[in-house]
Amino acid sequence: MKNYLLLIVSILLVTSCKNPNSVQIDDADWSGTISATDERNAIMNSFTDAYENKDAEKALSIFADNAIFHVNDTELTANDVVNSFMTGHEYFDDIKNIDRNTTTMFYNNGEIYTNYWYTWNGINKKTGELLSLRGYAWFKWDDMKVIEAYNAFDPTEYNKTFVE
Repeated sequence: MKNYLLLIVSILLVTSCKNPNSVQIDDADWSGTISATDERNAIMNSFTDAYENKDAEKALSIFADNAIFHVNDTELTANDVVNSFMTGHEYFDDIKNIDRNTTTMFYNNGEIYTNYWYTWNGINKKTGELLSLRGYAWFKWDDMKVIEAYNAFDPTEYNKTFVE
């Protein structure tokens, strides 16, 4: 009886340690690992810092020569996007990306992407009002250069600045 009771307690202890809701790591192509400390995160943030500081050359330095940059599904060159972003400084003061969250994903298929969530802030030079927009971007890497990027945000309020 004592051995029987010990066996039941042992089984209960072993089975109670299993978590049926735990995340299962798999080896599918689009699974992998994520890092909040990879050096690509700092490189991505240097792009944003350069943008905020009106340094187009530094902003472009993270991109490969033939990099593609999508902004809300419009395909552009990195040079076109950086120049366009810099034009925003003509209409807004104190441009900042706050609430940054930058992580790099290493997929099992060998692809590497840095994900970037942010809040864009700028003071409208005409009205003095703060404009605040949430956005998301991803940056696809080949070695330590970005070869493709995507930036999504709602440009409605931002674009009103150019037509008023």
